[in-house]
Amino acid sequence: MSISQLCIYLAVYIMPALYLFGLACVVLIQQSRRLENRLITAILVAYSFLYFGEFFRHLLPIEYSSTVSGIGLGLIGLLVVCLTLHLYIHVSNLYIYIPRIVYPVVFYVPFLIMLVAQILHWRTIPFISHESRGFWYVPIYNEEYYIVLTSSAMLNIMMVFILMIGLRKTVNLQQRKLLKFLIVCTLVVFTLKASMGYLNFGEHIPPYTFLIEGIVFSIFISFSFLHNDLLPNISRRYRTLFDISPIPIMILDNNLDILEINKQGKFLLNISDPTDMNLMKYARTKHNKKLLRKLIEQLQLKGTLRDYSLALDNLYLDGRIHISIDAKYVVTGKERIYYAMLRDVTSEVEKEKMIMHMAYHDVLTDLHNRAFFVTHINKKLVEMSQKEAGEAYFVLLDLNQFKIINDSFGHSVGDQVLQYTAEVLKDATNKNDLVARFGGDEFVLFLDDFKTREDFDGWLSQLRMTFKEKNFIYNDIHIKVIPSIGIAYCPEQGGSFEDLFHVADLNMYADKESLKSRK
Repeated sequence: MSISQLCIYLAVYIMPALYLFGLACVVLIQQSRRLENRLITAILVAYSFLYFGEFFRHLLPIEYSSTVSGIGLGLIGLLVVCLTLHLYIHVSNLYIYIPRIVYPVVFYVPFLIMLVAQILHWRTIPFISHESRGFWYVPIYNEEYYIVLTSSAMLNIMMVFILMIGLRKTVNLQQRKLLKFLIVCTLVVFTLKASMGYLNFGEHIPPYTFLIEGIVFSIFISFSFLHNDLLPNISRRYRTLFDISPIPIMILDNNLDILEINKQGKFLLNISDPTDMNLMKYARTKHNKKLLRKLIEQLQLKGTLRDYSLALDNLYLDGRIHISIDAKYVVTGKERIYYAMLRDVTSEVEKEKMIMHMAYHDVLTDLHNRAFFVTHINKKLVEMSQKEAGEAYFVLLDLNQFKIINDSFGHSVGDQVLQYTAEVLKDATNKNDLVARFGGDEFVLFLDDFKTREDFDGWLSQLRMTFKEKNFIYNDIHIKVIPSIGIAYCPEQGGSFEDLFHVADLNMYADKESLKSRK
């Protein structure tokens, strides 16, 4: 054998065999637990052994060709058919109609029978005769050859039939895509077998069409692997999840340039131009930039953040947009990367604020309710006792003759009188003062911003004067709203809510009696 002949054999047989074997390893590595991957790997490995077998057949004397092709290549070729049938039945979901005791053993029974027969030296496989033509030991196109070829072609037709049944039964778009791909692949292999197998090309092409079939099949698998996602690798699977995630996801470098951002992230930041993307560019306001810098500082300090809250200026509407962030800071060598998932929780925050507001505010007057007042006055009293602060004033107030107002003008007017009273109290107090409606026509205040008792007395006189000089007006109804007011001095007359309320309540009824005696 010449060097040039050996080089031709290496190029025609060994290089494709190594390519198929390498491709099989890649397919298996991607997801070895998937049955589809394992079957395709086995098919590619079997095809690679067919190429290796043909290479060694041409290195042996021609009298061994019939034995090698009949025993070795025949068995491996049959194994390819068994594996392909198993694969097609599985991806078509037709295996659910096969008893579990039979599936998948049924596919490998012919191979096992043939293997045992060959071990026992039974001549069950037709041994095809060969002759030398040019570089090749080609089969003689006799009856035995055409029987083997036709049987193989009929198996291809049966595979197409199996795939078409599976296609009719499935409604899954991805599975239909896979089945259509396999139908095309099988029809191409059948066409090659029919067009090249039955014609005698002599020494012009290498013998046996399964060599070309194997290359075509590998090209189809490679195409699906690289482009169609029929056998998706890990990076592509996560890329798909990244793109379809309903949660905005972004990856930033150390300069806060956006390296990757999904569709939802672009929508959140209103990014249309993918070039020149820097997070600070889209922050815009000083408030937003300040919060983002603090976020980066915390992330660098802790490495990972969970449910980190940001209340950013809404760049498109008034108010704030509330963002919850899960982020991780990763340093690999010189590269520093931020990974972040953002959730717009504005509606959740607004609902929570509404619930909290309803829980601690009076629905009619929008003042604080009794629960809020009692909780917060106790906190203030504790703080005052610890700081030894100055005097504070507990004010209890109810409306005189409010029942007569309700009976005379109706509850609707009565409700408006309560709202009017609440507005007078709001106007008379500061934002740090506690003002609440206790129920009915009873209101309570806790004031601690006065420097002296004289200042408080002046404020109280002004409050009485406001009620005296102003009338509640509704259409033609004019009502003079006069409250009875009780005062308790803290800590002189009590250091707890109960003590202060008791003193203020007694003083309020004393004030009520005083107002009656003046009439």
